[in-house]
Amino acid sequence: MSIGDTHPSEMKQYNDPATGRAITQFTSADANSYPLYYFIPSHTADSRYVCFHSERTGYVQLYRLDTETGEIAQLTDGRTRESGWAIWCEPHLRGIYNHLTALNVVTNDAFYFQDEEVRAANLITLENRHVCDIPGRISIGQTGLSPNGKAFAFIHADREHFTQAYSEREALQNMKRFEWEGGHQGWRNRVPCTISLIDTESGHIRDVIELDYHVHHVFYLDADRLLVNHPKDTHGMWIVNLDGSGVRTLRPEDEHGSIVHQVVTANGIYYEAVKRSDNGRKNWFGRYDVATDTWDEVQMDGLGYVHTGFDPAGKFLFFENDDGGTHQILSAHHPHDLDRYELRVLKTLTPIQRGQRFHAHPFLAPNRKQLFYTEVIDGFSQVCALDVEDLVDLDEYW
Repeated sequence: MSIGDTHPSEMKQYNDPATGRAITQFTSADANSYPLYYFIPSHTADSRYVCFHSERTGYVQLYRLDTETGEIAQLTDGRTRESGWAIWCEPHLRGIYNHLTALNVVTNDAFYFQDEEVRAANLITLENRHVCDIPGRISIGQTGLSPNGKAFAFIHADREHFTQAYSEREALQNMKRFEWEGGHQGWRNRVPCTISLIDTESGHIRDVIELDYHVHHVFYLDADRLLVNHPKDTHGMWIVNLDGSGVRTLRPEDEHGSIVHQVVTANGIYYEAVKRSDNGRKNWFGRYDVATDTWDEVQMDGLGYVHTGFDPAGKFLFFENDDGGTHQILSAHHPHDLDRYELRVLKTLTPIQRGQRFHAHPFLAPNRKQLFYTEVIDGFSQVCALDVEDLVDLDEYW
């Protein structure tokens, strides 16, 4: 299979036996399939197409899903030998670098990495073009596009240094000496990286800021600032102006813990803050108001490992929860009113497996009718969607 080749529809439609909600399973091949990282869009603006990864050819490639017909078209044909997202997913994959692609919703180009090259695949025309080269560098974090579609933000490191550092990390883990060497935070502090911008038309690269530690995600807070995970030594989020100035941590670690995941919406930044202790973890859900530099948080008990769901409008509060035994997508209603507060199960999922490819990572489609998520079905991750049109605009969430 190569760029432009198509696969017939794999769609299956059924109702969830527990909730009765309509579900569309868009992929069903005997291979892992999963959308782009959920902080950023996977859909074209009209909701027609979804950009997703699939390993159906034995290589990680990008594909276009037609949500109306179910047809699948191949967008890339990368052959990078080591293309897995090290640390957070399986490191030893091949194809294009998975989880590091971003979709430009202005031009419908998916920007991705293979070897030491940045390329773009258009979801409408299926055209695949070279953008620029990054000799001696390796992309190591999740990426994002500017609101006007003219700049692509990415995180990169010296390839040789990063490859050696990750090899040493694996060796320490295999010898059960990783925590003795400072664990994850200690390792981050030994891996310098750079945040840069690529002009999406000319391919010109401009550095924004050089860091003496590893960061995991960068995307645009607005037209003038980038939002980055995490500050040095801890979880959290910080901002930087496009000229490298104005570095500032938003909502620093406090008695509620530190921020792990956050999504930028039209109604502020939604996030979960986690306080870890010997007795487990406690979760607070919050909304950060960038204009006033203030935040509001509510504690939600009985939860485990959480991903705050992404509604670009910032109206619908939902999240993925894995408590170590039960894996679910939940919606939170009236969180500030203890008399009416309710967590509703939208979907009970199969138990989570190791790696980002198997997390639900829920996000709302632009048409606000379907909640997209990934679920492991018969051993493989698949792209699915849940009908939530009746829930998205209720005045019950924040």
